[in-house]
Formats: sequence, C-alpha cells, structure tokens
Amino acid sequence: MLQIKRLSECTLEEAVRAWNAGFEGYYFPIQLTIESFLHRLVGEGLSPTLSIIAFHHDEPVGIVLNGVRECKGTSMAWNGGTGVAPAFRKTGIGKALMEATLNIYQEAGVELATLEAISENERAIALYQKFGYEIVDELEYLQSQEAVPHFLDDATFQVETTVPQQISLLPFYKGRHPWQTQWQSAKDGEALLVKDERGYNIGYAYYRRVFDATGKHEKTVLYQCEADPERNDTEHILRVLFPKIFSAHPDKVVKVVPNVPIAHSSATYSLLKEIGFQPIIKQVWMQKRMG
Repeated sequence: MLQIKRLSECTLEEAVRAWNAGFEGYYFPIQLTIESFLHRLVGEGLSPTLSIIAFHHDEPVGIVLNGVRECKGTSMAWNGGTGVAPAFRKTGIGKALMEATLNIYQEAGVELATLEAISENERAIALYQKFGYEIVDELEYLQSQEAVPHFLDDATFQVETTVPQQISLLPFYKGRHPWQTQWQSAKDGEALLVKDERGYNIGYAYYRRVFDATGKHEKTVLYQCEADPERNDTEHILRVLFPKIFSAHPDKVVKVVPNVPIAHSSATYSLLKEIGFQPIIKQVWMQKRMG
C-alpha cells in the first residue's frame, strides 16, 4: 500500500533513507547524511511542509524536495530532487509523487513550476513532459582550475562591492534563472556592481568563496554574472567583471559556475567557455505554467 506524507510529518531518518534510496545508482554520487540533508534543505530554501515522502507500508521508498520563492513578482516553485528506490521504479510511484507535488503547488498558489533533469535521463524528462513541463534551455555546470586571463580594465567603468541581496533590486537582475543560481543561494557571498561614467548600474556578479577547515581558499562558486541587455557592450562589461571575481585566485583554487543557461545567458556562457571552463554536468531546464 502506497502512502504519501509531507516531509514535516516524517522523521529526519525517514527523509534521509528516502533520499539515499531514491538516488541510489544516480549519475553522480548524491548520498546524504542527516547533517548534509539538513544543510541542503536550509541552504537551498527547500520546505519540509511542501516536500513529500512516499511510503510502501512503513518503508520510505520515494521523495520529492520542493521549495517556493517570490521571483520578480512571480510565485516560483522548484523541484529540488525526485527519487524512487530502485526496487519500486516503473511501478507508478514517480507518477504519484508528481501528481501530489503539483497539487501542493496549486494549493500554495504557485504560478511557475521549475526543475532540472540530467540531459541523459530520458525517462525522467519524459515523465515531467507528461505532466506539462517543457524544456526551456540547456544548462551546464562549468568548472576550471586554469588561471583566468587579465582583461584590460576600462577606466570609464567603476566596480563597487555590495551584497547579493542588493543585486535583486536591479531591473535587469535575472531572478527567474535556475533556482540554485538565484541570490538566495548566495546569501553569505559577495557581489560586484559595474557602473558606467554616469553612475548607472550596467552589470553585476555574485559569488561565494569556499574555505577548508584550515581557512585555506579552495573554491570560488560564481552564481550569476550578467550585463544590462539594453547595452551594446555586454561582453565588454563581463570582461571587466571576470578578473575581479577570479584573477586573484591561484590556479589550484577550483572555479565553479553551476547551471549556466546556454541560451538565456549566452554572452556569459560564451566567455566562460572561451577562458577554459569545461562542463562537468549537463542538464535540461524545465518549466510548467500553473493555471
């Protein structure tokens, strides 16, 4: 007998068992401990009351983690992971989980439902398409350990430091980009604003530096780097920003840019590829208009 419960009604142990079973044999290691599961929930803004677990009798066999945010005036939901235990795949549990998730979205007043799927995972993509999701872009998780070239500074542009929250106020902030690239995912990070000679904001970036237990800088994660699309010098603006983010870092510091939309951030993507960033994971970005 299948029963679906809200994560908030379950124990943490049940949630972690459901997650680890659901993602057994996944495309890359994604097993979690209770501590890392909690870190994922909090860090990615996922909701225990909106997330669900499927039980077969008393055994947790499936999970969907969900979150909802207000993004540029739109209530936007994110499916942050759908998994079904291997022995229960192809039994209709995935379909039941998606039906329950979309009902939860309706109750919560969600206007736009989003998710990402590994590009090779044709079965999952087909399931999401049956429920009305459409592929809106391709995403690449990019990484590099190469030194970033020093582009020429433009004396007419000024670069100021700020916090990621301030970036969300810009009219050209890409607030509906993939969930994990939004400013909320970089709350503890750093941000840069590019201003032109008149003091107008024309570009931004926000990122987070990651340090190991000894305080050594080991990774920089760039979430978004964008220029005002109304400008005709967007690539030039990005070339001003990139050295400020990366150039001071030695080669051994890993540089990561998660979930770059190839079409929706074409200038940023092209420049990252030009300076040596390589794809580690390829996904599709899917959306469903709720109505």
